[in-house]
Amino acid sequence: MKSRLILWVCCMGIFPGVHAASWEACRAKKIEAVRLEQALGDGKKLNGYTSGAAMKKARRAKEDWIWKNCRYYSSRLRDIERDMM
Repeated sequence: MKSRLILWVCCMGIFPGVHAASWEACRAKKIEAVRLEQALGDGKKLNGYTSGAAMKKARRAKEDWIWKNCRYYSSRLRDIERDMM
């Protein structure tokens, strides 16, 4: 029983990329996060959000999701952010 548990833990440590998101999902989240950041900087409220605080919370949640799931694409996502700014 212990050997199976140890094998499972080792496999999960070897294959961390299995849980990564696709490029399309990462790109869409990054574009939305940049749009939110730009609107917050300009003091505008985007459609679909009730307040600036809701926009901040959504942006933070998107950035956290990107950080956790899109590390493989980090340089490409930085390029997208730079191009949009």
